[in-house]
Amino acid sequence: MIDVYQYLDYRKLLKDLYQERKTANANFSYRYISLKTGIRSSGYFANILSGKSNISLKLVLKLSQLFGLKRPEAEYFELLVLFNQSKTHDEKNHLFDRILKLKKSKIKTLLPEYHEYFGNWYYVVIRELLDFHAFSGDYDELARRLSPPITPKEAERAITVLENLGLIQKNPKGVYERLDALVTTGEEVQSTAIVNFQKQTLDLAKRSFDLVPKEARDISTLTVSISSKNLQRIRERIRNVRREILELAKADPFTDTVYQLEFLAFPVTQPKEGL
Repeated sequence: MIDVYQYLDYRKLLKDLYQERKTANANFSYRYISLKTGIRSSGYFANILSGKSNISLKLVLKLSQLFGLKRPEAEYFELLVLFNQSKTHDEKNHLFDRILKLKKSKIKTLLPEYHEYFGNWYYVVIRELLDFHAFSGDYDELARRLSPPITPKEAERAITVLENLGLIQKNPKGVYERLDALVTTGEEVQSTAIVNFQKQTLDLAKRSFDLVPKEARDISTLTVSISSKNLQRIRERIRNVRREILELAKADPFTDTVYQLEFLAFPVTQPKEGL
């Protein structure tokens, strides 16, 4: 069964719902959909999936009924349609907040006692690495997997801390697994440990110019003159982007690399006198 709450693109959701029904019933076709929903032609549904055509709220209801979506799922589907087809940033921000409230998210907010997690940058990286790397005790190999590499002793300490915090566990086969899909400190926390963690990751970003091939990184800068009011708007949009990236990461079934993403905004001039 498809979990509709894992989607942020309604066209991708529709495509997967169609494939699921088609697999179960070979007679389920674009033509069948057009007949049941009253849309103009079977080609129109194909255009919806390809992004060439949008859909109306009336059609949202008919498609929800056709694919057997329950009421909360149908509401979520409707929000996705509105979100994907919205024209302004304000609309998108508003709808995205509503989408996140409906999502059955497994993003865990860390309590203050968990802030040892941010004591060293590689604690966070190793926990993410265990999402796809089968580690069962070879600390030398685990240490080499990081970029830049750490020492085996540091790797062992990281595993101990993560296990004590309940963020990883050893399964019956002796392989360590990550618990909780994603974690965040929330929006308000700004402890000394987190500030130090952020400083460490900025140092990693600088080192990446020498350690990481250009095609494997994406670093850009932007210098603009804005008001304090617009800064608040930018912070809100960055916050929404972070939340969306967390959801995309949670839904990714093919993880193979741990990436560190940084979002920066800081003044490089003194404020205008009198403001």
